This record gives sequence, C-alpha cells and structure tokens, in this order.
Amino acid sequence: MGENPPVTEQQKELAALAMQEFDRKQFTSCCNVMNKLMAQRGSDPRVVHNKAVADFCLSGSQSTDEFRQSLASVCQMAHVNIESWEGLEDVDHSVLFYNQAVILYHLRQNKAALAILDKLFPFIDPLSSTGDEGLCKKVLLLQVELYLSTYQPEKAMGLLTYIEKNVLNGKIPTEREGSREDSKEGSPGSESSWENWRPMLSVFKMRCLIMMKSMKACKREIKAVMNVQSSNTSVVFLKANFEYLRGNYRKAQKMLGSGPQMYTDKGECLTVMHYNNMGCVYFHLRKHNLGMFYLRKALQENENVVREMRRSTDQNRQHGGSNNKSLSGRPLHCLGMSRHFELMYNMGIQLLHCGKALPAFECLIEAVQIYHINPHLWLRLAECCIMAYRENNEDDRRLSKRQSVIQGSVGSGVHRKLILGPGVNQDKNSVGTPAIPAATLEFASLCLRNALLLLSGVPETMATDQAQNEDKEDGKLGPEAVFVQAPPGNPMRATEVHNLRCSVLCASAYVALCLNDYTMALDYANTLLKQPRISSAQSYLAHMYMGEALVSLDRIADGIQHLNPELVTDVSTTLPDNKPDQDKGNMDKSDKDSDPEFKGAFYPWTPRDQRTARAIMQYNLAAAHAVRGEYDKAWNHLNESSKSIGTPLPAQMYFLKLYLDLIEGRRKMAQFVIKDHFGHVTPNRMEMKTPKPGSNNASWNNE
Repeated sequence: MGENPPVTEQQKELAALAMQEFDRKQFTSCCNVMNKLMAQRGSDPRVVHNKAVADFCLSGSQSTDEFRQSLASVCQMAHVNIESWEGLEDVDHSVLFYNQAVILYHLRQNKAALAILDKLFPFIDPLSSTGDEGLCKKVLLLQVELYLSTYQPEKAMGLLTYIEKNVLNGKIPTEREGSREDSKEGSPGSESSWENWRPMLSVFKMRCLIMMKSMKACKREIKAVMNVQSSNTSVVFLKANFEYLRGNYRKAQKMLGSGPQMYTDKGECLTVMHYNNMGCVYFHLRKHNLGMFYLRKALQENENVVREMRRSTDQNRQHGGSNNKSLSGRPLHCLGMSRHFELMYNMGIQLLHCGKALPAFECLIEAVQIYHINPHLWLRLAECCIMAYRENNEDDRRLSKRQSVIQGSVGSGVHRKLILGPGVNQDKNSVGTPAIPAATLEFASLCLRNALLLLSGVPETMATDQAQNEDKEDGKLGPEAVFVQAPPGNPMRATEVHNLRCSVLCASAYVALCLNDYTMALDYANTLLKQPRISSAQSYLAHMYMGEALVSLDRIADGIQHLNPELVTDVSTTLPDNKPDQDKGNMDKSDKDSDPEFKGAFYPWTPRDQRTARAIMQYNLAAAHAVRGEYDKAWNHLNESSKSIGTPLPAQMYFLKLYLDLIEGRRKMAQFVIKDHFGHVTPNRMEMKTPKPGSNNASWNNE
C-alpha cells in the first residue's frame, strides 16, 4: 500500500512474531510487538491497519468506533475511497473492503456490505494466487450470508455452487490459511481447511432452499444433513422451519422441543428464537392466545439479554477507566443482537387475531417506524383501526345494539311517545388529523393509501403472469418474480402481491363507505371486481360495497343490480385454484395424518355459508327498495331475509321493519314488534288488542 522504505530483516521478524502471537490469540503481546513495528514503519498503511486490527481484538471487539476511524485513516493513507470506488486497483486493498463489509454486516447494513463484496468477487482468483486463501474463503462465505440476509437465495445458491466446483474441487489452492489482516473476531470462521467448513455450506444450502420454498430439494438436503449433524442447533431449527412451511405445525413444535437456554457467541439469542418460533407455530394452529404467551416470553428474554449486555459493558468501562469512554460498549457481533422490532411486528399480528385491536395497533405502530416499506404492515394497521371501529360482523346482533333501536319514551297514557335510536352507524372517529397515529378510520384510510402506493410499482398483468409461472416451478423464487420488499419477512412474490392488492382494495372500499366517501368507495370496489383472481368472499363484498355506494350516490337502479342475491354463489375466502389437497401427493404418510387445523381462515369469517350471505344481501336490497319508495318490494325482501339470516336478528332489520310498518300505516304491527322485542320500554299494563300477524310475519317471533 503506497511507497515505503524496503522492509528490513528485523522488521520481517517482528511481523512474523506479531502474526504468531495473533494466531495464538495473545493480543496483548501482539500489540506490544506491533508498537515496536509502528515505531519503525509508522507511515506504512499495512502496518497501521494490522495494528488497528490487533487493538480491536484486544478490546474484545468492542472498540468499533475507533476501529472504523482507524480504517478510514488507513484508506486515506493508501488513497482508497471505500464509499465511492468503481474498481479495485490493488489486490492488497481487498482486506480493507472486507473488514468494512464485516462491520456493516454486524450493523445490519446488509445492502451496503453486499455492494462492497460484489466488487471484490472478480478478484477471488487473484486473492488466492497471492496466498490470501483465508481472506478469499471468508469473502465468499460472508457474501453468501449477505445474499440470504437480503433475501436473494437464488444468488446465494449460485455462489455455493461456485464454491463447490472451484474451491472444493481444487481449482482454488488451499495450502496456506489465515492472515493477520483478516483474522479478527467477527469474521465468518477460522478453520484451516474447506473440508472443515462443509457443514456450514450444507446449512447455507438448506437456508437457500427453504427461502426459495423448494420443498422437494430441501427435503433431500435435510435428510442428508440430519444423518451427519442431527445435534446441530442450526439444523434442528431449519428442520422445524421446513415442517412449518409444509403445514406440519405439530411436527415443527415437537422438533423445537423445550428450547435452549443460551445465546451463541455469534450474537444470536437462541432462547428468543425458540420462543418466537413457538409463537409462530401456535399462530398457525389458531391458538393465538398461547402464541401471544410465547411471544411475550421472547420479548422479555430479548430485553434481558440486551440489559445483561449493557450491564457487563458498564462494568468494563468502570474497570477500564477513562481510556474506554469512546468504546461503542458492546462487542461488534452483538451490536445487531436485539430483535425488538421483529418481535413487536409478530406480537401485533398475534394480538390482532386475538381480537385485541388497540394493543395490536400499539405494537404495529412501533414496528412501522422500521419496516415502513412493508405494504402488508400498513394493511394490518388499517385492520386494527377497522376492528376498533367495528369488532366483527356479529357486532349488530348484540343485545346492546338491539336495545338501542328504542332509546326510551316520553309522556304517558295516550300521549306516550317512543323515541327511536339514531341508528347503528354512529360516528366513532376523532376530529384530529389522520397524520397523527390513532386507531381511527381516518388513519386507516391513510394506511391503506400507503399500502396501495407501495404496490403500485407492480403492474397487475405482470403480477398475474408471474403468478402463473410460479405455480409451475415448485415455489422457486427467481429475481424476476420478486416485486415488493416486505421486511422483516421475505420479499413478496407475484401471487402474494396480487392477493394483497385485493385485500387492500376491499378494506379501502369499506373504510371509504364508513367515512361517507362514496365516490372513492365506488372506485375501490370497481377496481377490486376487475382483478383477475379474487376470492368469492372478496367478490361478494365488492358487489355489496359497490351497491351501497351507488345507492348513496342516488344511482339506485345501478345499485340494485349489484345487490341481486342470485349473484351470491360462494363466499369462501380461498381462491378457486387453491385446493387444500393439492400437495398431498408430496407428503409422507405421517404428513397425511397431521392436524387439519392449518386449513381455513385465520380469523372466523362471517357470513359462514351461502344461505346467510344471500340473506344479508337481500336485506341490503330491501333497504335500496325502501329508499326508492318501493315499499312492497322492500317488505317482501326483508321478510325473506329475516327467515334465513339467523337469530338474533341484527339491529338494522328492526329499524327497517319499524320504518316500513309506520310509513305504510301498519301501526298495530309496529306496536306488536315493539311489544314482542322491546318490552323493556313498554308498560306491562298496555294490552295489544290487535291479533298476531299471520304466517308471513312469523319470522319476527323467533327471537
């Protein structure tokens, strides 16, 4: 690096001695030798760099800030610009970029680290020919890890194939291992032969196949690895993940077992991973409260580990005196150890399915500060707001809702009057700005717009074409199939993008209706109906929302066409081509006997059957006819709907029944409905002398 005086024999001996002490991990002795060498060659960037590496290791990999400053000084001495470099002019500079990539990796700046290693890859052969085989290996393995960390399993698998063909087969020599420049703590390994690293390559390959969802190839690889590394913790976790993706949640739960009570020297807390994985398994088993229990334990364990790390850091500072005030505090490999925001994301999803909208909102609003490019997260936030506004579709059947039909009475005797309620759709929203996070429909509308904006970069036709191709490739995740990043999970593929867009449009139409924005609701529902692949439930809701929007816009004739009950043929939440038994041919005999709990929706969907769905649509049709002034048609449709919708009847049906009876002059029948269903506001001494209605009104006596 740069022009320097020739190296003397004494300096060579000092360098060899320093290297020997470094390999023995005697960093204090190594630093003493390096100080002597620095006194003679203080302007040599290589010596300055090696001294910085030795000091960093002596600090227990804690002086990250000082090490980065030293790297910057070395780069300035060697006239190298790491941030804006177009090519590597000198192979000797490779170690600078590798160390910088290692730091960025542990800081979880994976894309920046990968950009550096992608420029180093063309120099793998020159590195090996100059005797830096150890650095060559570490660059390759770190690059594989970074490809996986950035969700590029296809590229990672290609690099693993390159390693097997060119390194394990002897095309890259492996006689000399390790060098002082790159053998610092936090690097991917320090063994003396590629053969000793074969288990690591096998684990990498399993991770690639799982991320690509290539189940057949992954099954073969897991069988081969389990025969050799059955006790390896990473292999056990990967095997459990494999069964989890196949839907064998009971088997995944058994493989996870009781969980290890430890964290590794790589900065990964295995206990946090275990509890989080158990929470995910119970989520798919529809045991959301039990899953929430494990996620709370994972969050508590994560906080304990971080707190313990900080406590040990404070103790080190007290013993180290003022010289350690500039240390970053934690070892480099522990800087990205906390999984707080990933756990908050999982907890928010779990709480939402537990029916606890407000706690779920608080968790997800914290996670969105980090994962704001995830459209799925914005949809979940909107769903929290919708659930806070209206818990579920059975909400209007509650006694409190039905009692609100008659609010009370005034007067007495012949002058006694009953006061009808204002309706079930009361304004529950705040008057604040939607830009301030709160569980309101206004903020839900903002979240849904963000989700649609993140999905707008993927054309609908392209997503559909890619979805058809993915179905033929055993779930392979190619670069052309990835459209939208969705951290902390894998990128969304074409099918997932399309399905998510349909869900966002459906929720957007509902929120717009609740906010009385009928034009936007009509636009969202119309766009949803134009989607090439939507579920029957989404089609049902789209027609209903579109009909309600048209009626509210005084286009009642058009709205009635969408509210036709004959259009309701199916209300399933799955796509027609997603049959539950399509993968049975690929399952083992033990898999076929697995629990059926993983089938169906994660949250109970109402209406559950076609008969109830038609009854609800028929009620909406009755309301549309009533608005149009066609009271006989409205009465007939309401009567037919009340026979099929089930009991107790929703509060809206009582409102419409009383409205039709009163406007048509059927006062006695209205009094009978009030007496029979709202006796708490009717005096006992009041006698109904009108006979009970005939068979056409029998459904109003079922409650």
